[in-house]
Amino acid sequence: MRLADACLERDGFTWVPELLDQASRTRLRRLTAPILEAAKRWESQGEPLWFLQDDLPELADLLQQPSLLARLQSTCGLGQAPVKLLAATLYRKRTGEPGTAWHQDARFIPSDQLAAFTVWLPLQAIDAANAPIQFLPGSHRHCLLEQPQQASSPPIGLPETSPCVATPMAFGDATIHTPWTLHGSCSNRTAAPRLALIVNYLSGPLTLNAESALNGSHHPEIVNVLRRTNQHSLGRRLQQPGTPFSPAQWRHGQS
Repeated sequence: MRLADACLERDGFTWVPELLDQASRTRLRRLTAPILEAAKRWESQGEPLWFLQDDLPELADLLQQPSLLARLQSTCGLGQAPVKLLAATLYRKRTGEPGTAWHQDARFIPSDQLAAFTVWLPLQAIDAANAPIQFLPGSHRHCLLEQPQQASSPPIGLPETSPCVATPMAFGDATIHTPWTLHGSCSNRTAAPRLALIVNYLSGPLTLNAESALNGSHHPEIVNVLRRTNQHSLGRRLQQPGTPFSPAQWRHGQS
């Protein structure tokens, strides 16, 4: 399918052309160097979930500006339901690196109810050569047991096997996907690194499970390793003094 034909409710992902207006694109270009600098500290910590908005107040302001949140609410069919910024992580796909493996984000978050969505916001134009994100339409209705799977071939274990590669995308465009949408990325075949912000928003309360591990032979150890890591990161985050409770109940254990 073509990226322009994707529907969030039906396919689990969608394209948002010009999510950022001209002024916001200018601000984000100016923020690219500070983002790369802040990323050094997060990379050294080895955690998959980052909170770059804490390091860069201007980035936090950009990602929470009312016009952008209203566009996200409309695209996701949320009406006036409040949306809260949770995390902002930089993904850097260096020259020659293979694609990110097929995975469903919700599999790695220890929460039974995940009212959330992810915005993939590249920091440059995206084409077929510089590691575009790719999605499997309709996969948000299924749980792929065997994951992660290499992105170099179609995933095994789901009815749909034809990925949608998110190209072309202009700087300022974005994609949105649900927590259960199977996605990955292609390899970077260009001479420059591909940079993209992965921005996680909550549209409802987030409560972490007391036990992070999934039991049984269908759950590879890498899944539980990442679930434990994310439980630690999110648990620490949600219990920070001053974290707002409204509109979502952020504190661990409350609903």
